Parts: sequence; structure tokens; C-alpha cells
Amino acid sequence: MNHLPTEPAVVEPIPEPEVLRGKRFSIVWLIPLLAVLIGAWLVVKTIRETGPTITIVFKSAEGLVPGKTEIKYKDVTIGKVQRIQLSENLSQVLVSAAMSREVAAHLTEDTLFWIVRARVALGEVSGISTLLSGAYIGMMPGRSGKVVNQFKGSEKPPAILRDTPGRQFNLRAEQLGSLDIGSPVYYRQVKVGRVTNVNMADDGTGLLIEIFVEAPYHRQVKRNSRFYNASGLDMKIGTDGVRIDTPSLASLLLGGISFFTAEDIQTTPPAAESQIFTLYDNRDAANAASYSYREYYLLYFEETVRGLSAGAPVDFYGIKIGEVVSIRLLFDQDTLTFRIPVLIAIEPDRIELSRELAIPEYEVMEKLVEKGLRAQQRTGNLLTGQSYVSLRMQPDAEPQYIRMGDVYPVLPTIHNTVEEIAATAKRLLDRFNHLPLEETLADIREAARQVTDMTGSKALESAIDNIDESFATFKKVTSDLNDGTLPKVNSMLDQANASLARGEEALATANTVLGEGAPIAYNLNRLLLELQEAARAVEALADYLERHPDAIVFGKGNQE
Repeated sequence: MNHLPTEPAVVEPIPEPEVLRGKRFSIVWLIPLLAVLIGAWLVVKTIRETGPTITIVFKSAEGLVPGKTEIKYKDVTIGKVQRIQLSENLSQVLVSAAMSREVAAHLTEDTLFWIVRARVALGEVSGISTLLSGAYIGMMPGRSGKVVNQFKGSEKPPAILRDTPGRQFNLRAEQLGSLDIGSPVYYRQVKVGRVTNVNMADDGTGLLIEIFVEAPYHRQVKRNSRFYNASGLDMKIGTDGVRIDTPSLASLLLGGISFFTAEDIQTTPPAAESQIFTLYDNRDAANAASYSYREYYLLYFEETVRGLSAGAPVDFYGIKIGEVVSIRLLFDQDTLTFRIPVLIAIEPDRIELSRELAIPEYEVMEKLVEKGLRAQQRTGNLLTGQSYVSLRMQPDAEPQYIRMGDVYPVLPTIHNTVEEIAATAKRLLDRFNHLPLEETLADIREAARQVTDMTGSKALESAIDNIDESFATFKKVTSDLNDGTLPKVNSMLDQANASLARGEEALATANTVLGEGAPIAYNLNRLLLELQEAARAVEALADYLERHPDAIVFGKGNQE
């Protein structure tokens, strides 16, 4: 079988693909572009809404969870806790939180933070919602000061929120009793406020209690209002039976303060901002107190205050207007000197005012000090040595002003009466020591001897009688001059001349008996010359009064 030869196959070239480029944007690219735009918007939104990061210092982190615990103001979330850690000395907890941008300007020095938990107290339940949602941090925005990023938090909410209408008042008490922060304040057995703070007085002699009375009851606190401790039962047994007085069950268990305003005929002004009320132990003590409004001043003494004690009176020209509150001893380590600060309380209501008040009431004491008001320690009883503080006007005192101390204004003082008496006695003793006592006593002995030798002389006795008569007449003339008026001047001059004439006769007799060189005659002659000089002075005075009668009222002055 014959095979036919085959022809080789013709290989055709493969055609190249033709790429066609689109002229329009593909819709597929919209998806990644949109994702980029959304991401950028979220970043910008996060940056714009993210506020500052702050640190809050607490004693404990009980109930706080990082990433969950929120910071709220008026139940609006304004921040969230990010991290919780201990301080370096392990004594505190540092809570870092991211705050919203809208509150960044209100994070000032007086911003308050506290932990809100469920709290159950007598008559008050708060934070119940935290039983399910957990604790959160409450915030009270600041009002003034510079913006800061670290704050000190409180374990309890503030007793009174800052925007609560009302007013703050200050009380001074000897002891706290059952009172504490949050204790209620009552007016006519209605709860109108609470205790907001308790501090020890700087001198350590008492307590300063701050209370807040809500509006509109704060208008009932007048200048003569009286506060007393209403804690516990006030029970009295008398002829009319048993009396039990307590404002409420809360004050019985937790303590409380009550106040009332004493009745007064005159309109009582409202209490001043700086006024400090006295907190009495009970209502009877408050009723017995005559004055409740007090102003406190500080006195500094550099001499001994022996006999001065707390409770000693403070008087003004013999009238008690206050009392001494405390006495301390202060040592200045720089100058190695001692000073004794004495705190006094003045009750201005003891002083009745007349006419209209031409200057503000708070400037009255400043004006009095500028006019010469000074404080001085005085001895009240020489037998017991008890002292008191006297306020007197000293017009000749050096100009001084009231200066403000750390807490109380400081009144200027002068040396006490004991120091003045000691200084005066020393000056008198010095003058007495410089007197020529020995020479004087020798002259007196010589004169006595001469008189003894001449006691038998009748002429001397007559001369002495004439001198006595002259002295009596001259004293009568001077008395008439003091009590009389211008029409009597001429007659008094006549009497003075007659007295001088009798004195000259007495002197002549004494010269005849004793001799002109005798010491007694010399002294009598000297006395007569002095009487003549006095007569001439009286004559000159009479002549001047005749020409200027108004000098009796207005003084001599400069007459033309």
C-alpha cells in the first residue's frame, strides 16, 4: 500500500490582544475612597471631642473600674476613667480620666470631684442608682482660678452644692458634742440647712463651725440671732411637770443646730458676711445671753499680763462691752522676743447709737483707732490682783491704725497701769535722790534753834500774828479773784494793798525785835517782796480784763 506524501501544516501567527482603555472612572473605586473619608472624619471627630486628661487623687478606688467608670455632672457623662494606679508611697490612688472638650475650660483650681455610691443615712438616701450601674465620679465645675490637670477628690459628696441658693454663716463653740459635717440646722423645727465644715480655732481654745442656710430661710438670720446645740434630749422637771424639747429624731441621733431671733423693738439689720455667732450649749443658755453678736480683735502685749485670764471683762470707761477669750505666749525665733497675743470679743450692741450713721458700720472701729482708741491692761482688784482690758480714748497717743492679722484684726495697745506706776515712782525717786536734803535739814535745825531762843519775845508773837493775818487776808483776796467778776477787781486791789501795808508793819516789828540780819527777818522780807509781786500781777490782770472782757471766755489770744 502506497502512502501519499503529506504536506507540512501551515502555522498561523497568534493575534495580539488589543487593550481597550476606559474613559470613565470605575464605580469599584468608590468603596475604598469612602472608607478613607469615613476614617478621616472619625479621626477628626475624635480629636475634636477629646478633652484633656486629668488626674484625680483619692484615698481608695473602691467601686472604680478603668474603662467603665464615668464622670458625671447633672447626670450627663463628661468623662471616663482610663487608668487607676497607686502613688509612689502607696498611700493614695491616682485615677487618670479623659474629659470632654466642653468642660475643659471649667477644670480650674476650685473644681470638686467625689465618688458617688449608694448611701443610706438617717432621713436621707442617695446614690441608689449605683447599686445596678456601679459607682461613678461626681463633679462640680470650678468658677475661678487657673486651669489645672490634677485634683484632690473626696470620698463623700459635698454637704451643699455650690449653686444651691442660700448663705454661709460661721459659729464659734467650746466643744463639738455630737455635731458633725452634714448635721441639720433648724429654724422653728423646720430643717433649713446643715453643717458644712468644722475646724479648730487657730488659738486652740474653741471650734469654728461653718453652716449653710438655704434660701429663703437665710433671711431669718439677723444680727441678734442666737444659735444653740439642739442635739439630744433637753429634759427639765419642774412644778409644771416634765418638759422634753428636741427638734426631730434626726437631731436626737445625729445632732443638730437650731436658731431663733430675739425680739427687739428696733429693726434688726441682717448679719454681716464676717460675723461670727456664738453656739450656746442649749436654748436656755441662748435665752439667758444678753448679746449674741460679737466682734473679735487681737491685742499684743509685751509686758506681764499677771492677773489677766479668759473671761476677764473688757470695758470702755467703766462699762463692760466684752470679755477676754484667750491668752497665749508667742516667741519670735528671729528676734528672740516674746509677745502675748490676747483675743477679746466685743459686743457692739451694748453701745447705743444716736443720730444717723455717717460712715459705714465696718469703718467705725477704724475711725475710733485713728482718733486715739487704745487697749490697755489694768488692775481691777488690788487684793486679788485680777486684771481686765480697758479701751480708752488717748488723744495724745501716736497715730496708729488697725492692721489685719492672720484671722482677726489687731488693735493697738499701750503699757499697762502697773508699768506706768513703776515708771512714775522711779522718776520721783530719782528726783528725790537729787534733792539737797542734808543742807535743808541743817538750815531747819538752825532756824528752830533761833526760834527757840526768841520764844519769850512779845514783839515776835505780835509780828507773827500780823503775818498770819496778812496771809489770811491775801488768801481771801485770791479766793475772791477766782470767784468774782470784773466789777470786784478794784475792791480786791484795795484789800491787797491794805494787806501789804499790814505785812510791812509786821516786818518792821520783826526787824526791830530780831535785827535786820537775822535769818527769820530775811525770810519775812523775802515773803513780803513776793506778795508785792503777786499784787502787781493781779493789778496787771485786772487792767487787761478791763480792756478785754472777752478774754475770760476766749483766752488771751492775739489782741490787736
